[in-house]
Amino acid sequence: MYKNIIIKIFALLIIFSTLILAQNSDLIYSVSDTFKVNLENKYLLSAINIVPFSESVYLHGSKINLSDYKIKYPFPILTLSNSLKYSLFDTLIINYNTTKLPFKSEYRHQTLVYKFDNKLKDSLRVLKSVNKPFTAESIFGKNIRKSGAIIRGFTIGTNKDFSLNSGLRLQLSGKLSNDIEVVAALTDENTPIQPEGNTETLQELDKVFIEIRHPNAVGTFGDYNFNQKIGEFGTINRKLQGFKAKAHIKNMNASIALAGSRGKYYVNSFMGSDGVQGPYRLHGINNERTIIIIAGSEKVYIDGKELKRGDNNGYTIEYANAEITFTPNVLITSASRISVDFEYTDRKYDRSFFGGNFQTKLFNNKVRVKLSYAQEGDNTSSPIDFTLTKEDKSILAKAGDERNAAVISGVSLAKPDSNGNTIGTYIKADTLINGETFTYYVYSPGNPNSLYNVQFSFVGNGKGDYIRETIGNFKFIGKNKGTYLPLVFLPMPQLKQSANILLEAAPIKELNLSLELAGSLFDRNRLSSKDDNDNDGFARNIKLELKPKEITIGKINLGKIGLNYKDRFVQKRFSSMERFNNVEFDRDYNINSVENNDETLREFVLTLNPVQQLNIYSKYGFLKRGELKSKRYVLNAELKNNENYEADFNLDYVNSRNALIKTKWMRQNGTASYLFGFIKPGVDYLYENKEDRNINTDSLFNTSLKYFELGPFIQLLNYKGLSVTAKYSLRTEHFPLNSILEKESIAKTYSYILGYSSRPFSTNAEITFRNKDFTQKFKSLGRLNNQTVLIRENSRFNFLNRFLDGSLYYQAATEKTAKLERVFVKVKQGSGNYEYLGDLNNDGIAQENEFAPTIYNGNFIITTIPTDELFPIINLKTNLRFKLKFNKLVKSNSWVAGFIKPISTETSFRIEEKSKEKDTKNIYLLKLSHFLNDSTTINGFNTFQQDIFLFKNRNDLSFRFRYLQRKSLNQFSSGIETGYFRERSIRIDFRLVKEMNNRTEFVNQIDNVLATSVSNRSRIVTSNNLISNFSYRPMKNVEVGFRIKVGKTQDNFPETPTIIDENSELLRFTLSFAGKGRLRVEAERIELNPNNLSNQIPFEILRGNSVGKNYRWDLNFDYRVADNLQININYNGRLQGIGKVINTMRAEARAYF
Repeated sequence: MYKNIIIKIFALLIIFSTLILAQNSDLIYSVSDTFKVNLENKYLLSAINIVPFSESVYLHGSKINLSDYKIKYPFPILTLSNSLKYSLFDTLIINYNTTKLPFKSEYRHQTLVYKFDNKLKDSLRVLKSVNKPFTAESIFGKNIRKSGAIIRGFTIGTNKDFSLNSGLRLQLSGKLSNDIEVVAALTDENTPIQPEGNTETLQELDKVFIEIRHPNAVGTFGDYNFNQKIGEFGTINRKLQGFKAKAHIKNMNASIALAGSRGKYYVNSFMGSDGVQGPYRLHGINNERTIIIIAGSEKVYIDGKELKRGDNNGYTIEYANAEITFTPNVLITSASRISVDFEYTDRKYDRSFFGGNFQTKLFNNKVRVKLSYAQEGDNTSSPIDFTLTKEDKSILAKAGDERNAAVISGVSLAKPDSNGNTIGTYIKADTLINGETFTYYVYSPGNPNSLYNVQFSFVGNGKGDYIRETIGNFKFIGKNKGTYLPLVFLPMPQLKQSANILLEAAPIKELNLSLELAGSLFDRNRLSSKDDNDNDGFARNIKLELKPKEITIGKINLGKIGLNYKDRFVQKRFSSMERFNNVEFDRDYNINSVENNDETLREFVLTLNPVQQLNIYSKYGFLKRGELKSKRYVLNAELKNNENYEADFNLDYVNSRNALIKTKWMRQNGTASYLFGFIKPGVDYLYENKEDRNINTDSLFNTSLKYFELGPFIQLLNYKGLSVTAKYSLRTEHFPLNSILEKESIAKTYSYILGYSSRPFSTNAEITFRNKDFTQKFKSLGRLNNQTVLIRENSRFNFLNRFLDGSLYYQAATEKTAKLERVFVKVKQGSGNYEYLGDLNNDGIAQENEFAPTIYNGNFIITTIPTDELFPIINLKTNLRFKLKFNKLVKSNSWVAGFIKPISTETSFRIEEKSKEKDTKNIYLLKLSHFLNDSTTINGFNTFQQDIFLFKNRNDLSFRFRYLQRKSLNQFSSGIETGYFRERSIRIDFRLVKEMNNRTEFVNQIDNVLATSVSNRSRIVTSNNLISNFSYRPMKNVEVGFRIKVGKTQDNFPETPTIIDENSELLRFTLSFAGKGRLRVEAERIELNPNNLSNQIPFEILRGNSVGKNYRWDLNFDYRVADNLQININYNGRLQGIGKVINTMRAEARAYF
């Protein structure tokens, strides 16, 4: 293997060497120097280098021999031989070649100069620096644009070891010389954060690279995208980490990539579901469910058309959960053909990638030659998150390419603990199935009979015996009725290689010819030599293109006619690096079998443009794959002008047969419209009729179908800022029933798009309703009528001179969702907000009530993951915000105006609901009595906030009255959790004297949470608090503050209520350094006195404090030492209850570029 790699690298080096040598003619130029002969006999050439033996030396007009002079090439200096006869009146001419290098002939840091000394009354030779002061420009140069920072710091504390913190973030771009440009993004920080998949452009925080550009070459080190398309079989798109180089000289181009591959390429194709916009879960090559999609690697297609990512486009994606959800812009039905190309990581092996290509043009660009090679595979010596034992490797060696043979049992006997007790999570049980004893396992942590730990693997629907209820909890539901089995698949390391050569020729201007040959090697198990005899495969492709050309017969002009012919053969063992067929290729030729067979494809295309407004496209295709033979006929006609009318009609007919089935498949679609001023009516048309029949009996198979869809529409195009589209669609579908095509359903779709823009009001609204009703015959088979609702509305308004100013957002869509499971993930000490209390019930399972919130030194964070079971829901989100400013409404100076003008309000109303409500209009019409229902709501909340201000912008006296209410309900896998929060408060801001202000606030709160018994979050809390905050500014840059707080909190959830009296005092001092920084010092005393110490007190009451007296002191110092240097020192200490004093100090310096 290494020999092959060396040969490949050597071949690519030859290519690059050729390109480099080809550059010499551009880098080398001639120079001529003229000297008078001198007594010193040393002649320093003007150039800083000389190409060896390129010189020609002339003395008094005659060329002298090499023996008559000596030349020191590195310097370069020439001296004449002592045996040569010459005089001081002779002229010496030296012609030579030199290379263009952006270097000076001499670099100095210091130089000797003469300086007069007044004491000694004499001139002295002293050193003088010739360099400029050391600045960022000294490092990067004046032509480099840079930004970023270098961070250095440390942390030390009573319960923390001394640790150093460092970081580098640097972005560079600009020219290093006239020909060399650099672009770089550098960091030494590890940021394993997947970007959000809800925007069209991703913010990839962890992308690090250096790119060097030259007019003839580009080199990249770090993270980059490798995109290559050479012919049909040489298409590769990868997100890589490593090295990439490109070179292009005259008619030659070459590139090479050597990198680590971030993931595996795979394609998921599936049908949509009526009323389900998502999420649709993606899986790996072997049905893996726990995969992570490489951000930005996906391409999503609906019915063969690629979609853009983003909330305002076609879809959003959760990369960590591998889930895609389609936006209301794209209606998903059971007829939607969804295809997703993506890269993913399953954290099994490190992967490497090596690839390169070469292209050149010959014979005045009439012939083009292109070559490519790529290799991608798993590193067998670098497994991730697992280890292979000798027994595992032996199993893999014997398995060959058969994945189902590379398995081990997932059942293991639990190991005894320190007390000798065997604590497992599963009980072994037996049952009788069809008269035979069958062993299965029951999840029962904490049970003395639970002696086993069991690992499960996803094997596909109907292939397993278990279903997953929560993490680690699998339930036996019957043989071949589930999706999981108690076994572990051993990961098989793979290696794929692919190469192709493409020859393109244009013997005449209108004719193009291309010949392509490709080969591949695909080793599905690098740890086994078994089954390696079928690893190789090849493919070839021939294309002939006659470009459209006007054809005239006599005086008759037939218009432009073009011809294309394609002849392709793909061996069944050929394996490309990526998909090379059209997304809809299998559908185009009615390919249903997943088995690989040799494939022959021939296509003939005729294009005709008789007049400028009419384009006709026709195609005949023949495909043979194994026993399948398929003939395809396509006709497309497009008629349009650029002013008022357009029409497009497409006919696609496929006739195919294999050993069992013969198929006739007619497909038609079209659209037509006409523009009358600003009104544009039109109609869309769609028809399919597919008949799959038994060759012997002519009976109809269940894969047959027939549907017809007609969709008239009308558009109002930008009339005084208003645009409207209204469309109605009627679709009938037929499917076989007892070998006869019967009407299955009628679907009616109503869609409206509204856009309006003006200064006081703007809106964009999209509404789609689709009702699908099944006939009685199919209802008896269990088919249910369904409704799809897609609504999105976004408005902004500003009325009555900004008296009323606000926005409205509304979105509703029918989807599917799963219940969520809370999971605690361990992180670095001090980075989390939960701590583990230990195995309190001794069942060997870390449960939710064994974690407690903390604001100090937490080492767990909480996240949620979806369970396996999906429920059809309607997902609604709406948010209304508006402000009322009465001083904008009333302009007079009457007493009424004086009473109204100080009043202003801010109102916010937000609702989110995911509900299983069957009558969806109860949700999208905002019938709130159906919201937060424990039998239908999966999760949701509604929040209302009302603020009323008096004299809002006055500094001497102002008031704020607030009412805030939030209701919530969440169905977790462990049970239902409901919440109710209400706050009523009044806040007064007033100025005592010019230097002293006060803010006093009274807050009444209710905070109720009812959760399951496995959680410790339940509480019924009422609190009243009075807070008064004084601020004194004796000088502009000095502030002294004092805050006092008294309150009472009562938790009525325990049988004996918990009552806590609280009082706290805080003193602060702030000193500002104008334009430089700030010093802030705080000290706080908090006292909590409960009436009952036996009850568990919720974290939300204590807020990280202990019962009794708590002391906290903080110091924060920020200072900008120079324009590009800032330091930060943070010290905090605390004493909680009767514990010990905890001190923590952090110091950091940041140098900005």
